[in-house]
Amino acid sequence: MASDNVFEDGDSEEYDEYLALSDVEYDSTLRPALSWDPLEQIKSLPYHFIYNECVPFKAPQRQIFIPGQEIEVSISSYDRSVTTHLMNPNLYTIELKHGDFQWTIRKRYKHFLNLHQQLRLFRTSLNIPLPSKLHREQRASFRNAVSQSAEGKSSKNLPRFPSMPEALVPYEKLDERMLQLEEYLRNLLKINLYRTHHETAEFLEVSEFSFIGAFGDKGKEALIKKRTRSNIPGRTGWNCCGCLDSGCCVRCYFICGDLCSSWRSRWIFVKESFVAYIRPKDGRVKAVILFDSGFDISSGVLATGLMRGLAIMNLSRQIIIRCPTRRTAREWQFFIKDMVRKEGGDFTQRNRYFSFCPVRSSIKAAWFVDGRSYMSAVATALEQATQEIFIADWWLSPEIYMKRPSLKGDYWRLDVILKRKAALGVKVFVLLYKEVEMALGINSYYSKQQLVNGNSNIKVLRHPDHAKAGVFLWAHHEKMVVIDQSVAFVGGIDLCYGRWDDYKHRLTDLGSAVKQQESGSFQSLAMATNALNDSILAITQVPLGKSVSMIGERDNGAFNGDCTMQPTPDNIKCDTPELERKSILDTMKTRGRELMNLWSFSSEDETDAGDETMDPDSADKRTISTLVSVASPISSIEHEDELVSDEVIASGKLWIGKDYVNFIFKDFDNLDQPFLDLVDRNVTPRMPWHDVGVVVNDSAARDLARHFIQRWNAVKLEKSKLNPQYPYLLPKAYKQYNKISLPGVRFCKVSCQVVRSLSHWSGGFIDPETWEGSIHEAVVDAIAKARHYVYIENQFFISCNSTQVKNHVANALFRRIMRAHREKTVFRVYVVLPLLPGFEGEVGTPSGTALHAITHWNYVSICRGKDSLLVRLREAGVQDPHDYITFHGLRNHSTLNNVPITELIYVHSKLFIVDDRLVICGSANINDRSLLGKRDSEIAVVIEDEEFKSGTMNGQQFRSGKMCGTLRRYLFREHLGILGNPDPEWDVSDPLTDDFYHNVWRATSRRNTEIYDSVFCCLPRDEVRCFKDLQTCRTPMSISDPAGAAEKLEEVKGHLVSFPLEFLTDEVLTPNPGSMEGIMPTSLWT
Repeated sequence: MASDNVFEDGDSEEYDEYLALSDVEYDSTLRPALSWDPLEQIKSLPYHFIYNECVPFKAPQRQIFIPGQEIEVSISSYDRSVTTHLMNPNLYTIELKHGDFQWTIRKRYKHFLNLHQQLRLFRTSLNIPLPSKLHREQRASFRNAVSQSAEGKSSKNLPRFPSMPEALVPYEKLDERMLQLEEYLRNLLKINLYRTHHETAEFLEVSEFSFIGAFGDKGKEALIKKRTRSNIPGRTGWNCCGCLDSGCCVRCYFICGDLCSSWRSRWIFVKESFVAYIRPKDGRVKAVILFDSGFDISSGVLATGLMRGLAIMNLSRQIIIRCPTRRTAREWQFFIKDMVRKEGGDFTQRNRYFSFCPVRSSIKAAWFVDGRSYMSAVATALEQATQEIFIADWWLSPEIYMKRPSLKGDYWRLDVILKRKAALGVKVFVLLYKEVEMALGINSYYSKQQLVNGNSNIKVLRHPDHAKAGVFLWAHHEKMVVIDQSVAFVGGIDLCYGRWDDYKHRLTDLGSAVKQQESGSFQSLAMATNALNDSILAITQVPLGKSVSMIGERDNGAFNGDCTMQPTPDNIKCDTPELERKSILDTMKTRGRELMNLWSFSSEDETDAGDETMDPDSADKRTISTLVSVASPISSIEHEDELVSDEVIASGKLWIGKDYVNFIFKDFDNLDQPFLDLVDRNVTPRMPWHDVGVVVNDSAARDLARHFIQRWNAVKLEKSKLNPQYPYLLPKAYKQYNKISLPGVRFCKVSCQVVRSLSHWSGGFIDPETWEGSIHEAVVDAIAKARHYVYIENQFFISCNSTQVKNHVANALFRRIMRAHREKTVFRVYVVLPLLPGFEGEVGTPSGTALHAITHWNYVSICRGKDSLLVRLREAGVQDPHDYITFHGLRNHSTLNNVPITELIYVHSKLFIVDDRLVICGSANINDRSLLGKRDSEIAVVIEDEEFKSGTMNGQQFRSGKMCGTLRRYLFREHLGILGNPDPEWDVSDPLTDDFYHNVWRATSRRNTEIYDSVFCCLPRDEVRCFKDLQTCRTPMSISDPAGAAEKLEEVKGHLVSFPLEFLTDEVLTPNPGSMEGIMPTSLWT
């Protein structure tokens, strides 16, 4: 009511009514195209708006405000100072609300006046008939709006600007002046013509990023001046003789900076965990400064050379800005410090393990053993992405199938998934390691070209440029997938060839083989599995007595047949229409899916009967006894990879083309021919792959996304700074998480902390001596605090008490074992490693030099030399170190062409489990490259259970973590060959007892090793102590007596074998100094 009286009683000459228009929306092409339901009151803008096409700040089509939401205005108070501001003594505090957002600005009368004058000029320009279509449309809409406003509108609804100068307003009328300005601003903002004007946006301190709900509160924004060339300290001016660095003259430093640089207008904005700025002339984000442990904001001459300047910096970037006044500089400094204290403290404080992020509680997490369950879950999550997909990989193969067998053709192929989501508007960002092509054949350039071809929503960056960056030895080794910054997968599994596997770890993959008279049923089966998308039907004559073995159990039988399916590169069709097939039994969609979900994704069934896991084989046979032919689209099955029988699996190939690998036999090449076999699968067995991954959600996923964003922005700044096709990425606030459904994944409630290895070259830190090695800190701390046992699976074990190897994993194990020895307590360490390093080459030949080098450092760390772990334990008084620590590998066998074969299972996991309560899982190996922080970049998570169940430890009652304990028991069952057995031979619940440790685990390993050595004379083994012993190997039983060998192999239990500690003990395995490997630094191998 008071506001009405202000205008009714006042003299009309005191007001400027030139901007008077109706309060109708400005209906023209200026209105942004936004599809929204008027009945649905949206309170914030959707996140995908940040990826809208960037437009200049002065463009009329800018989308800033929330449709359907008014802007509430209230001038709450003022500060008066007639001494320092004679003409504009009053500083008004204006409180605004728009949707869910509230913010405060402080303006003087001159700011109101400037806004009014700019809008007058804008309206005047609409009366000038400029020869452009857009201007004609603007003028037409303007005339319509003016005609409507003339139809008896009350003056109180018009933006009447109080024109009396501020200096003439007496003190007793300041409340009235506040109401006048408030009413002017309120009415002005009702008219869309003025509300969307860039001068209004600058006055209100709003931009396209103000009302994005995913960024949290609005924060603070303003137009400032930024000094060019201020991103890196010391590069702003001419550093004559280093006098500027030495601080001889503070002002000289900034004078040189002013002479060698310039000031540019930038729109800066602050959100809950970062500061960023936009270039107004094109609306693009030009820098993102994340809150981190090095974040700081300073002001004054010493910091910036200016009385009203600010220096904002973190570990990766620095900017110097100039504010309009000293008051605004103080306000900015206070606001940013307050934001850091309230919201950014998680990243600026000192966190556990010196990590960049804190421990997150009440996180939902789950584990995956082997690539089948991991990739299937990743594919399911990718399919539900609505905003963003982040992928960081050491190697990515676009043509891999995420779900197998491929019942839906190419539907679940990785590149098809990503392109399908990109076509729907999802932004896909991929970071790949750019390999040294002479040393590695992973061909990241081909991967990039295949992904980005024809789709602007997929962005791929490769890093580093080795010659330019001076980084030749180190690699980006992370394996991470993040969906919508809400769900994240991390572990040791790259989305590339050779990684897909399951608990069976098959050695052969020959496709189907059936009798010719059954070709009709075979053809139906081929159509049922959509195999005709991937194969052709070739009729071959097989000599009598010969047969082709099928995929299946390790004792799979072979039978005669003359009809085979042989994929060839020419007939594999990547984009053929999906074939319709006859539906499976109705129960397969209901009961079958429920049963299969219990095992196919991750955690074992949480029952009271000893955590027994359903056997996938038995589940398959119970749910799908046969395939029948009923017309039904394949797309009706959501999780077809979990609903297939052994017959279906055996009918087609699981590993197509390059995916069938044995990289010790032959390394990768010709990756641009993905469907051409790398090795002859009729002769060479594949090398199975054992790996572990985890999934986390909510705030832990945000932390992983933040790591990806930091790396992406650093690579963008280094390689594509001026390329607008590669945007800077922005982290979401830690709220409003998208829900991703993963059927069959059993989540557990845990606390989680993200840890990493990151340095100057990999993370973009300004200081070359800045790095983070929180993975190393976490591993050493976990071992030191272990009470009962440590279980380790890793690709390497390179850690010894040596000046050449600097990580402390072996030292931590040594100290913990010695403490148990002194206290006479039971403590166990289980270590599972690959039997040989994964390098191409033959043992004992020049081609195996790299293989020998890694083998040397593994053995030097474990058992050879005074610095090795076992030798140090013996010298310290531990009579038999194997009472505390035991080393193992994995091996499997099968038949190929009716001949028994064997191959090691390559252990690629990067896993620590401690006391059934803590898990460290990620991409880091046990070596200096992964752990020191200055070398390879790595990512991992430290997970601690928050939910427990009753268990036993050394015969005593023990609270076992639901996630960590089930993962350890699952792995024990898989390695011992009792996974899914309803009546297992051994109880794996207690890893400490002598009965299990010696009589089950080590005894099974020793017995399996003896059988393999007697049947195959396989490598590596303890009897081969030098290269000459390789020539004296007897004819293996698998060749001389296949039937007897097959009978003996039936005694093998699981995959567990002993690690051959005496293998090549008499040989010098270090590279010849004259060889290429020999001239490389030792740090390459360690």
